[in-house]
Amino acid sequence: MNLPETHSKDLFPSIKEGMGSLALVKGNPDYIEEISLNIYIQYYTAGAVPGFVLPAALPVELQTYLPLYIFGLTDFYSSYHKCRTLVDAPGVPPNFWAWDIFGIADLGIWEFNKVDTGVVAEYDAGDMVFSFRAVDLLGLVYWANVVIHCNSIAYGTFLQSFVSDLIFVNSLRYVVPIANINQFLNPLIFGYQTLFGRFHTDTLDPRAFITNKDFQQQIADIPINLPIDKSVMLALRLNFDCNNFNMKFFVNKVEPLTHKVK
Repeated sequence: MNLPETHSKDLFPSIKEGMGSLALVKGNPDYIEEISLNIYIQYYTAGAVPGFVLPAALPVELQTYLPLYIFGLTDFYSSYHKCRTLVDAPGVPPNFWAWDIFGIADLGIWEFNKVDTGVVAEYDAGDMVFSFRAVDLLGLVYWANVVIHCNSIAYGTFLQSFVSDLIFVNSLRYVVPIANINQFLNPLIFGYQTLFGRFHTDTLDPRAFITNKDFQQQIADIPINLPIDKSVMLALRLNFDCNNFNMKFFVNKVEPLTHKVK
């Protein structure tokens, strides 16, 4: 597989400055592994028999965006406090989506008391599920679940690995359905929070990495060249109708995080 050529602009200057020496690693190989994340949205209604709803069938006032947060282990333990300053659920009229609950599927922290077993069966153990609730103008209750599923390893395991490992990513392949290329209008917002609370952000426009020479306009190959640890987070808006897409991270180095001997 051919990875994209190195972009002429140095990406994430603010985050790398905040990370300090973590960004100054040279001589990494092209890539040794890949992490593929499948992200999808499920809409369904409440009632005696909950039912799935297609995006186009949602009430107009609910046809808006939803937030998505990737990585950010330390922020996960703070209910994504920092990520929500970057992108949050709309939560106010006429966009009625509001936070309900989030967590790792099949763990005790995740409650499925609102839906039937047919909905629960859609998730694999270890998937991250962000759940949002809304009430339309007629009073009907809807839920939207944004799910992160990792093919190679359970996403919960992948997220927890940042406690002990530093992962160097040199490329991101961002693939959306051809009918939903407007998803690329939403920037990728990376953040880094230091141990003492300082916060650094950088933003990428996926369209900057797609040219009119690219045959597949729904694929953005982004040479991110970024070390990712427990403090790095990625936030973005999801268009309501882009309910299934993929992000593939190419890993070129993994280092254990250990205390230095003084």
